[in-house]
Amino acid sequence: MSISHKNKDIIAKFLTQNYQNKSLAAYGLTHLPKIKRMLSADYPVVTATEFYGDHVFLLENDWLLVLEYESNPVWQDFLKYNKYAIFAVERLLEEGIRVKNVVIAVLYTGDVQKTVNYLDLGGFRVQVEQVYLSNFDTDAIYAELKAKIEAKERLTDEEVMKFIILPLTQPDKTRKQGLIVDTITLAQQIEDDKQQKFVLAGILTATNKFIDQEFASKTKEWLRMVKVIRLIVDEEVEAVENAAKARVLAAAKRLLLRGLTVEAIAEDMELDVSIVRELQVEIALSAV
Repeated sequence: MSISHKNKDIIAKFLTQNYQNKSLAAYGLTHLPKIKRMLSADYPVVTATEFYGDHVFLLENDWLLVLEYESNPVWQDFLKYNKYAIFAVERLLEEGIRVKNVVIAVLYTGDVQKTVNYLDLGGFRVQVEQVYLSNFDTDAIYAELKAKIEAKERLTDEEVMKFIILPLTQPDKTRKQGLIVDTITLAQQIEDDKQQKFVLAGILTATNKFIDQEFASKTKEWLRMVKVIRLIVDEEVEAVENAAKARVLAAAKRLLLRGLTVEAIAEDMELDVSIVRELQVEIALSAV
């Protein structure tokens, strides 16, 4: 079940806010600065079929990180990574940010045990940092997360980051899909609403390109993940509505200060009279 571009944009916007200040040490990338912000990975001009990279981050110290997930590496991947990095550097330059260092890191799913880490064509070389998720102890990480959630303890940032990539540590398709179901089910028990949505949205984007339509249609737990999108959409709508309401109330206050009657303001701005009267009281109290 692939994520539509619209929904991917919504999830990306949500993830952007939650990846900020996170460390990548949980993935073995201990030498990298913390994440400053997540960048758009939408590069429609790269090829006719590849519109999105996986993750692109601006790190502290103005480093750039291109983070990709792969289960079937081929040498052409290096060309793709390089293009993502170039487009990201150009976009940041348009913002007045000059990237000081580019890091390309690839998280290989449990299917991959070993592969080359560079492409060298003489005057053109691309090198990646490799993380083999097959080296992660799936059972131990899952047990650790399960124990903390059952104890109703808040997850650390490192545990949240591990949670997101945990389903990819399995080596074959069947086990990977089974672990996706298990991690989603476990994540739905996270008490902290913000952490829960972050973990679910992270799992959704990390596993998106490794899940086939047949599995998606047969697995109820997977289909329930659209709840994440709905929650994020609702959050966006609520934020817009709150901002609009604040502007209306501010305008009503200005009209009160100009001497208009409560009734006239309520009628013109389609507000309840009691709300306008409360604003009138606020203005009076602030003048004391």
